[in-house]
Amino acid sequence: MQVKDIMYRIYKATKSSLRSIAPKEIRLLKYLLNITDPEERFSALATAFSPGDEREAKDPKALYTTPKELHKWIKITLDAYHLNKEDTDIREAKQLTEPVVIQRLFILKDIIEEEYLEKDKYQTDKKDEDDKVDL
Repeated sequence: MQVKDIMYRIYKATKSSLRSIAPKEIRLLKYLLNITDPEERFSALATAFSPGDEREAKDPKALYTTPKELHKWIKITLDAYHLNKEDTDIREAKQLTEPVVIQRLFILKDIIEEEYLEKDKYQTDKKDEDDKVDL
């Protein structure tokens, strides 16, 4: 085996290892951003926030998170993009700097804010009001 082949195998193993330690929200974002059909992307987003019954056998490769966490990582990525479009230290942000990807990030951010975070805020406010009435 040649040194070049060994180095290539080490490179591939390292790359795979680094990919597996990336935050699940970043992996989920990459998956969502690669979906070109907006309706399919919206459906995948809803699925990511609704893993189903805890007793169900879940797909171990499937990624689930909360709207708040995914929104946080979208904001971090967009902030890194805006602060320094080329020289960011966040490697994942560098990979997401294509205009189409940035546009999809903004759309995902808006959807999460409108469809999920506002509902959560309303439900939390309502629960707080109900708790005050019970006192």
